[in-house]
Amino acid sequence: MNKQEEFEYKKSFVIKVIDKVDVLVVGGGSAGVTAALAAARSGADVLLLESSGTLGGMMTSGNAGLTNSIVHHNNQRLQREVVDKLYENPGEVQIAGGLPLEIITRLLKEGHATGTGDTAGSYVFASQVEFKWLLLDMMEEANVKVVFHAFAVDIIMEDSKIKGVIIESKAGRQVISAKIIIDATGDGDIACKAGCPFVVGIGRKDQAYISDPKCLGKMGALGVMYRVANVDLKKCLDYFKENREHFQVQMLALYSLEDVCRHFEKDEMVCFTVKVGEFSLQVYNSPIEGVVTLCCPCWDGNGLSLEDLTRSEFEMRTVIRRQLKHIRQIPGFDKCKIIDCPNIGVRETRHIQGEYILTIEDVLAGKDFHDSIGRGAHTIDVPHVPEKLKSQALPHNWCFHIPYRCLIPKNSTNLLMAGRCASYTHEAFGCARTTVQCMITGEAAGTAAGICSRQNLLPRELDTKTLRNELLKENVLL
Repeated sequence: MNKQEEFEYKKSFVIKVIDKVDVLVVGGGSAGVTAALAAARSGADVLLLESSGTLGGMMTSGNAGLTNSIVHHNNQRLQREVVDKLYENPGEVQIAGGLPLEIITRLLKEGHATGTGDTAGSYVFASQVEFKWLLLDMMEEANVKVVFHAFAVDIIMEDSKIKGVIIESKAGRQVISAKIIIDATGDGDIACKAGCPFVVGIGRKDQAYISDPKCLGKMGALGVMYRVANVDLKKCLDYFKENREHFQVQMLALYSLEDVCRHFEKDEMVCFTVKVGEFSLQVYNSPIEGVVTLCCPCWDGNGLSLEDLTRSEFEMRTVIRRQLKHIRQIPGFDKCKIIDCPNIGVRETRHIQGEYILTIEDVLAGKDFHDSIGRGAHTIDVPHVPEKLKSQALPHNWCFHIPYRCLIPKNSTNLLMAGRCASYTHEAFGCARTTVQCMITGEAAGTAAGICSRQNLLPRELDTKTLRNELLKENVLL
């Protein structure tokens, strides 16, 4: 493009446009990577902007793994039957296809991840570095332009249309212009700057607020998932057989101790909870022998507060040291050493208000939508949830649907949302915030953006039948 093209910025100075593309994806995390790949595969010229130097966000640098790819039951026996079907007919119980399953399959085939029956189940954990490199490979294969180490700091708008995104880096301030922008920042930073309405944390549509108005605005805690080495899981599991008081069932996988031992013997994905002292620590194995991920110390704080984010980094250090002291009392963990602790993880901040707001009533009922673009099946994983919601019986092979309208924010014509800042209530977000579901919304947003750029449409003008047909061609499970 013409490097001399410029935008006037706030009537004080001009900023050079460094690139002009069909689709700009802001944020290279779980949602951003699939959004960029899907848009590029749809024929668009795509640029992916990431503030760090790696892709994948929480599922790589944050140690969160890939969660969740199968239907769910509250009942442990029925959930075991779901997992057993992964060995013979995974399509019967899997809810995620498309790019999430393609990425997981590539990781598993190359020996860089641990799954269930050679495919994706409740969890898949991968080698961090190999996962990051795979994503770089896929960006090159799809001809996605990637810009690292640059922050989106402002936007240039004309009425309700975003004309350009202003970035700042060591090279100074520059502009990237695009027909369609996808906000995959997690916090909805671009939507916020565009004046789109949002709710922070618990809102007035949540059952938590209805039960207790004082919890308005409360958010999910900050936290980290960290890795330790020198762990002998076989020794640990043998210890649990005689000391079951230290073993707890993990809330999503629902593996009994016998289930954990069975899958561990097959070198498959296992997860369980260790109860020791004041802590209950979730444990996830990895493809690297002796290395496990522990989850997770939490700290109440606001992910939009610089003070809270800074303070939490200090607080986490103290909590993790205490946790390690306790878990070393368990045989198998007695020689463990911490090898990786990422930056503080932000679970919840802004919920950008879209053309549709997904509620917990929609989620628990498994409500389908004419414009559904994908599914989830995680239990509610946020604080302040009324007990009646936690204990509600779920339908057989439960899953829920996410409508395309949740990705279209109000008050902006050429912006799409992807990931955890999409249009959910706090409680629905507690089911939809997981990495695989963020990838699903990313693929849908990217596919929609690609079609819109080809046909010169705005996201609201896109026929959802066209979008769904395109997703089906890419093996998305609707």
